[in-house]
Amino acid sequence: MKDTNRIWFLMGKELSHSITLEEEEELRALLASEPELWYSYELIQAVYQMDDVTQEYVQEIKSLLDNRIEPERLNLILLTKLEETDRQVQPAAPSKYRYLYRFAAVFAGVAVFSLAAWLIFKPAVVKEAAVVAMHEIVAPKGARKHITLADGTTVWLNAGSKLSYPANFSLTKREVYLSGEAYFKVVHHDEYNFIVHTAEADIKDLGTTFNVKAYEGSSRTETTLIEGSLEVSLRKDPAKKMLMVPREKLVLQHKEPTLSKEVKVFEVSTIVPFEKTNDIVETAWVENKLIFRNERFESLALMMERRYNVSIIIKDKAIKEYQLTGIFRNENLTQALKLLQVIAPFKFKVNNEQVVIYK
Repeated sequence: MKDTNRIWFLMGKELSHSITLEEEEELRALLASEPELWYSYELIQAVYQMDDVTQEYVQEIKSLLDNRIEPERLNLILLTKLEETDRQVQPAAPSKYRYLYRFAAVFAGVAVFSLAAWLIFKPAVVKEAAVVAMHEIVAPKGARKHITLADGTTVWLNAGSKLSYPANFSLTKREVYLSGEAYFKVVHHDEYNFIVHTAEADIKDLGTTFNVKAYEGSSRTETTLIEGSLEVSLRKDPAKKMLMVPREKLVLQHKEPTLSKEVKVFEVSTIVPFEKTNDIVETAWVENKLIFRNERFESLALMMERRYNVSIIIKDKAIKEYQLTGIFRNENLTQALKLLQVIAPFKFKVNNEQVVIYK
């Protein structure tokens, strides 16, 4: 790969805290254009959390970099190390500078030195409490993000969403925490499930492609299964669970049942593609489409807020209840609002990042 050496160099500078703002922007741009190297980056970050890095292991990484190894082989080495460490009982932590004098002369060359500084000079710390370091990926309003986790699972984050996962995430520890909406394409493993935790539910994957929508402040959690199988359970009552099959949508209402009315824990329906394009409504956002079908204007406004990074105020109660059906592709905010005016009577004003809708 044409930029592999440069990416290795910048990775090392970031993890040794010596990277400049310009270099950080360059690294992000290079990684965005090289998805395979995102995978390597996540693996290296996981290894960074370990305190048992040996001389032989450091020599092996150095040799791979010296010989301009393909990312696939580096990924295999790193993942194997993580799996081996997970299966072993961790020995007592070594003295603070154990690796400093042993390895300081091992590395040469600018690109190798940067990564080496990160691996070698990381002091070992005696673990006094089980505090887990977390990585956090945020897709701000008006943007989406695509990442590859250390086990090969790919994740698309929708606007206004956050995904957190342990820094030691690996093939044997596959749990993530979602606030917002994400589309997962999970690498199957017979022994190790992939689990998505939301505020109200835990979604256990068994080798699957699926979408989870669980925005903070929402009254519901939605899970849409494209292929494979899923087990969804309540966080407050894990015994209540549902096994999903492909092309099913499960909705969990957050409302508590009352004495006068019993609320269903799970509502399951069959996915119905959008008739005009045959897209799956729940996952069309991955292709930068916003499809809405019989959607209340008030609910659609929330989607548009995240998509366009604006605040939308609807002044009239009747307008909030409009039932709207349509699709946005590449329209900007003003174009999208004018399209809605074709099917619904309203006026609007745009003032910077605020939209006011009225009669």
